[in-house]
Amino acid sequence: MRILSILALAVALIASAQPASKHPTRAQGVRITNGPKVEGVGPTWAVIAWTTNTGGSTVVHYGTDKNSLGQTAESPYSDNEKTKAQNHRVHLKNLKPGTKYFFFADSGQGEGTGTEARSPVEEFTTKPKK
Repeated sequence: MRILSILALAVALIASAQPASKHPTRAQGVRITNGPKVEGVGPTWAVIAWTTNTGGSTVVHYGTDKNSLGQTAESPYSDNEKTKAQNHRVHLKNLKPGTKYFFFADSGQGEGTGTEARSPVEEFTTKPKK
């Protein structure tokens, strides 16, 4: 029994003397760093853009009732390996002219971290039909 204790102590001492192994750092959670901004509005369309600190999905939830944003529009997953900041841009189509819309930007699955970033609810009004 005493020999096992001595062996266990020796293994522990050897293990503690080894340099710590280098583990890859886990990607940080996604967060919105700029925007969302309404880049343009027409009678039946709008463009919403924002920037995140890492790659993620590009989705806008919107509707005419601030408490019911059940419509969605999206663009492909944004992940440019050459830059830290990721730009997201979504085109909303088939909107009603002269109508106030509410929306929030949503970027999820940030670099596989399972994190999600949502903006506060914003608003815009489409241009009236000519």
